[in-house]
Amino acid sequence: MVSINKQGTFKLLSYVTTKLAAAGFLLSVFFTFLLVASDFDMYEFVESISEWFLWAVCFGYAIFCSVVIDLVTYKFPRISHKVKIALYLIAGFSLFLVISLEVNIFTIIAGTVGAISALVYYFGTYLSDKIKPFRYIFAFILPIVFLVFIPFDFTEKEQWHEVKKENSYEATFEHFNGEHEVSIPLKAGQQVILSHQFQNTNGGGHGFRIKNEENKLVGITELGEYKWKFEVQETGVYRFVVTGDDVKGGFQLSWEIQ
Repeated sequence: MVSINKQGTFKLLSYVTTKLAAAGFLLSVFFTFLLVASDFDMYEFVESISEWFLWAVCFGYAIFCSVVIDLVTYKFPRISHKVKIALYLIAGFSLFLVISLEVNIFTIIAGTVGAISALVYYFGTYLSDKIKPFRYIFAFILPIVFLVFIPFDFTEKEQWHEVKKENSYEATFEHFNGEHEVSIPLKAGQQVILSHQFQNTNGGGHGFRIKNEENKLVGITELGEYKWKFEVQETGVYRFVVTGDDVKGGFQLSWEIQ
């Protein structure tokens, strides 16, 4: 009886690890593509792997669908291998139909990517069954490595000069790739009128956003060119986040609290 219980526990752990390894393999394929697509820009790469969506798809949706498909094939053992693959393709494609709730060019393209991703996941389960080191590398080691990268800031700044005042901030630089935050304590009910201007002298990219203490984006209303406003919903420290993509130049921030 003890031997049977141990055998059952081992099979369960092996099954769970196989699913985790397939998810880790799919996640690694996504992240490798993002790293290459970013031209090995570590800031952009870490920003991408910090998004919850890919993690949720790989370790949530993909594993859930895989388990359901296993239950279906267990219930109907005569289902062929080709039908099982078709079920994976349907599961991968259907995710984006559910998200968009309509059929358009986006859902077709995204659904196709989802279907291919489902095949990658399925291939990951095959490799996990055949190669034991694969199982542990992709189930645990690589996901942990990715998680370790997330807290690091790979922002690059060269010849950064800044001037801070009570209600303004100004910076000039020869090179800026990443993000820079200007933190301001605000109280609930206050209204902030904000001005932001960016001087781009080499054609690099740039952006701007506001985040609260929970790292959530704050909605702003445009008042005119380079001018916005927002109302403070909760007391706390708010961050004006300026981003740069291999840009040279400078920017100015000024704000009025009402």
